[in-house]
Amino acid sequence: MITFKNVSKTFTGSSDVHALKGISLSIPAGEIFGIIGQSGAGKSTLIRCINMLERPDSGEVWVNGVLMNDLSDKELRKARKQTGMIFQHFNLLNSRTVLQNIAFPLELAGCSRKSVRDKVSSLADLVGLSDKLNSYPSQLSGGQKQRVGIARALATEPKILLCDEATSALDPETTTAVLSLLRKINEQLNLTIVLITHEMAVIQEICDSVAVLEDGVLEETGPVMDVFTQPRSKAAKRMLQGFLSTKLSPENWHQPDSTLLKLTFVDKKAHQPIISQMIRRHGIDVNILFGRIDQMKSTPFGMLMVELTGSDGQVAQAIEFLQKNQVGVEVLN
Repeated sequence: MITFKNVSKTFTGSSDVHALKGISLSIPAGEIFGIIGQSGAGKSTLIRCINMLERPDSGEVWVNGVLMNDLSDKELRKARKQTGMIFQHFNLLNSRTVLQNIAFPLELAGCSRKSVRDKVSSLADLVGLSDKLNSYPSQLSGGQKQRVGIARALATEPKILLCDEATSALDPETTTAVLSLLRKINEQLNLTIVLITHEMAVIQEICDSVAVLEDGVLEETGPVMDVFTQPRSKAAKRMLQGFLSTKLSPENWHQPDSTLLKLTFVDKKAHQPIISQMIRRHGIDVNILFGRIDQMKSTPFGMLMVELTGSDGQVAQAIEFLQKNQVGVEVLN
């Protein structure tokens, strides 16, 4: 669906900013794909290269088998109709009602009044705003404004929806509601969604796969479950450390005669008594320092920070037992 091949972008000025450095990445059709990184990582530049709002200095961007770099202005305007976009600050027209905001891209496309009216009605129903069509943006909550932005982005029936920090201006409860709406849209319309954020909770809640960017470099990419449970890059580990509240370091917690482990449980394993089975089987002492059960989309996901105390043989057998039971084990000391 979307492929980046060695894409680079530099912004020149008083000092050059190398926003993207040789990015190669594939985004499958029909997925909700997250791009995460701190401010300045290159996320917005990368997503804007998809519809050529930013043109790469080098490399190729392919969308649905089309090389976007080579399109003329006329061809690019046509191609952009296949890509909707929503923004952090909504970008609504304050002088127009909800109905008129949603209708705006349809009017630009020259659609008939009846087709515009029918399409707006359908989209308003989809995003839960049928009772707000005559309201103005100033009369709406942040979540309602973003729903208008989503409906407007869907008006031209795009195949791709780009979300540029779409929930960053919203409170947690509203964020959850908007993410649920995006998931519904993905499922009902089979829409590919590319979502950029600096919040791990957003990735956890909605995304199928994730790419981790830092300083313009693609540090890691893969299914969200893999990146969360077995991060390979320092950037992913650092972001996960803060998000999962595992800031417990061996220096602070490690006892000289114990082994510090981070354990990861996925799906059904998150609800099985594996730790108690390990204690009974191997006669080892376990001190639980931190634990949580959460969900990655609809899949249960658990994490524990534990200290094991026993002989070297007991510890080795206990770790082997955990691994045989498909528990992710990371020895931290």
